[in-house]
Formats: sequence, C-alpha cells, structure tokens
Amino acid sequence: PGTGAEPAPRPLPCRELVAVPLDGGPVRLIVRAQHFLTNPRISPDGTHIAWIGWDHPAMPWDGTELCVAPLDALGSAGPYRVVAGGPEESVIQAEWRDDGALYALTDPDGWWNLHLVSLDGSPARNLAPLQEDCGDAVWRLGNTWFALAGDRIVLVHGTPDRRRLGVLDPATGEMTDIDAPPTYWNPTVSTGGDLVAGVAASPYTPFEVVTVDLRTGAHAVLSPAKELPDRDALPDPEAVTFDGVHAHLYPPRDVTGPAPYVIFVHGGPTSASTMVLDVEIAYFTSRGIGVADVNYGGSTGYGRAYRERLRHQWGVVDVRDCETVAHGLIATGRAHPSKVAIRGGSAGGWTSVAALVHSKVFRGAVAHYAITDPEGWAAETHDFESRYLDGLIGPLPETRQRYLERSPTLHAANASGPALLMHGLEDAIVDPVQAERFVAALEREGTPWAYLTFPGEQHGWRREETIIAALEAELAFYGLIFGFPTPEVPPLTLRGMHQ
Repeated sequence: PGTGAEPAPRPLPCRELVAVPLDGGPVRLIVRAQHFLTNPRISPDGTHIAWIGWDHPAMPWDGTELCVAPLDALGSAGPYRVVAGGPEESVIQAEWRDDGALYALTDPDGWWNLHLVSLDGSPARNLAPLQEDCGDAVWRLGNTWFALAGDRIVLVHGTPDRRRLGVLDPATGEMTDIDAPPTYWNPTVSTGGDLVAGVAASPYTPFEVVTVDLRTGAHAVLSPAKELPDRDALPDPEAVTFDGVHAHLYPPRDVTGPAPYVIFVHGGPTSASTMVLDVEIAYFTSRGIGVADVNYGGSTGYGRAYRERLRHQWGVVDVRDCETVAHGLIATGRAHPSKVAIRGGSAGGWTSVAALVHSKVFRGAVAHYAITDPEGWAAETHDFESRYLDGLIGPLPETRQRYLERSPTLHAANASGPALLMHGLEDAIVDPVQAERFVAALEREGTPWAYLTFPGEQHGWRREETIIAALEAELAFYGLIFGFPTPEVPPLTLRGMHQ
C-alpha cells in the first residue's frame, strides 16, 4: 500500500496522474504511486480513481497491480489499495461496472480473461473462463480489448491466427461472436449505444476502421484501403505447429519443389506475429521466396505458460524454436535444405543474428535495428525496457556470464553465413552502436556482411524511400546467398571477406 498525497521516494524519472484544468490553471497532482502508471479511470460517481501500475524490474506482462483510491473534494487521491494483480498476475485493462466494482482483464489462471473485481474484498470472478487470451502485452498506452455496451461487454478473444470479436453477457457468461469479414481485431474496441467500432484486418485486407451494429449485425468499413494488392499476388497463409512451436506459413508463388524460405522473427520479444495482410511478406512470396513467421516461445496469445518459456532463456528458446520451424519446413519438403535464411527487427533482429552464430541451419541473416550486445544494450536503452533483460536473461551483474555466452557479437566467429544489418541513425531504443559492434566482429572474422544506415530514421522505418531501400537490399541479399539474379533491384555488395 501507498498514498496518493504522500508518496514514497521513487527513482527518477517518475510518472504521475495529473489533472489538467481546462481554464488554463496549474496542473494538479492526483496520484504518484508505482514507477509506471496506465489505465486511469474515474468511478461513475467521481469519488474514486482506479489505475494499473508496476515497478522495475517487472514488465507489465509479468505482474501489475490494479489500484483504487478515494478522491477528495479537490480531486487528489488518498491512500490506495490493490484490488487485483500482483508479482505473477498481469492486469492489462480495467473499466468501472458501477461505483462498487470493476471489470478487469487479468490472468490469475494463466490466460488473460475478463474478471469482475469488487471493492468489498471478495475474490475476483472470471466471467467467461477461456483457454485463450482476450488481451496482449502492454507495449503502448490506451489499448482497449473490451468495451461496455449497456449490460453487455464487447471483447476480443482468440489466438494470433484468428482473433474474433465477441459479445459477452456477464450475468450468464454466454458469449456470441460477431459475424463480420475481418479475422483479426486489434485492441481498439469502442462502443456507442449498439454500435461497435474497431480496427480489424484479414489475410487479404489491411487494418481498417470497421463498425458493427449489435442489433442488426450490419457492418461497415469506414476507412477502406485506397488501393489493395492484386489478390493473385498474395499468399494463402496457413497456421502450423512444429513440435509445439507455432508459425504462419506463406508459400511462394510459382515454385515447384523445395523453395528458398526466410524465417521471419517478430520483435518484442513479448509480442506476436498475426495472420493478416503483410505486403512485406507478399513482396518476397511473389518473387519465389517462402516465408514462415514464427511465434516462438515467449510470444503472446498462447497463455502465460507459453510466454514464460522465454524467461531467462532469450537467445536460447527463441533460436531453438526458429530452428525447429526451419527443420520442419525442410523435413516436409517445403524448404530447400541449403536455402533457409532468418530475418527480424529489434528483438527479432537479436534472434536472427543469435541464430546465425549459434545454429548451422541458416544460410544468412537480415537484422533491422537489432540488439547484438545485450549487456551494452541494458545500459543504453530507455527506462521502460531498461530492466527487461532481468527477466529475459537474468539480473546484472549476477548473471553476466549468460550475457557473454549468448552475445552474438562475442560469438561472431561461429556465423554460419553472411549478414545484412540495417539501422536508423536516430534510434533511441537500440543505439546504432549495437549494429556497429556486430559488423566489426564479422569483419575481424572474415565473414561477409553489409551494413546500411538511414539518417533521420528511428526504431522502425517510417519514410517511403527507406522502406523501399530496405526491401530492395534484402531481396538483393537473398539473391546473393541463395544464388538467383535480382536485376530489378540495386546491387548489394557484401564486404568483410579475407582475400
């Protein structure tokens, strides 16, 4: 327990919930509590405030606290109490049902399900027990996986393969899925009377704003894509599992027999790849390269147990799971044994270069804004992720040996093939020095490499010219390592070979 008005000292920077007067008056403190705060909600009668908070070294998918505090006449919070959550329970969204209870998405049973949390101290009640997640990792503020619609609740549920929009009767626990064309709904659910709005997509349509009338079932697309790719150019995805590892397969077009394949590795790593339209994937499949987008251990959408497989095992389980999918593709005749590469961005870039140096199945690796030196990154990154590696590898300095053993930069001599690294020079999440250390190590070992930098870009590509240049360089790289011509893109030079 703590207080809103008399906070205990916290490490800087600290977060606060404040009131901003609309008349231009001074900003007023409401709550200063945990190091990280999200989801502030005022009770319907205005007498209480609820929020979700957590402290270092936890990440919000590890453990958070749902807190409630009374508000005084001036709107400042009094002493708060924790009504749900804890070190091993992650509350990710809460909304007031009435003055005495909240609906909360939390995972005491290992799945993010919707619970009723009363302020009278009675145990939280799971309103619709599902062996599937109704939420995701909190990487950004403002997500809404559920919204109230009168006496009903509209919420998303499912897996990264298919996430539906359901309507729950909290009194009976009965849930009816909304019949609408999108197959994956983002955490952007909002309601107004009987109208539901959200952002949704499918394997053949991009994310669009979609509305559904709960009375009639009629749906409408409010922001249709201005231009859709030719349907014949898009791959037909398939959800597969190899030895317990989940992946989405996107077969190449116009290829007979075992094909070149690229293992895509999502970032996070506490995130997931979803089976929706991805024109980057289509760029490669339409040119004869298959893609397997892997949801390795640690990914969200498969419950806490699958997510926890990566605890203290980053650089081990993720690499091994990508290997498992690659071997599965080869064993089933989909992929050519000597033509499998791996690529990813950010944490996915880490897994890509880690797989290059700790595995022999990959012919080469492409890494966008990748972590390559975990010990250095822990000291260089921003506050939110500054203790992330405590859970992914282990706390420093106690587990420093693990950092050294798993560092791609320190094991560059074991690389199984060339690498292409790309980085934005304004990246505040992963400093470009991470890429520079790795290419310097490859250079010392005589391993072929290419390194492209993009001035003005940050953690992810935002400019059209950067996106085009990065994709063309990647295609040229695959042409070099797989042995096929790429006359439609600028040539790429691999450096670092001993003459």
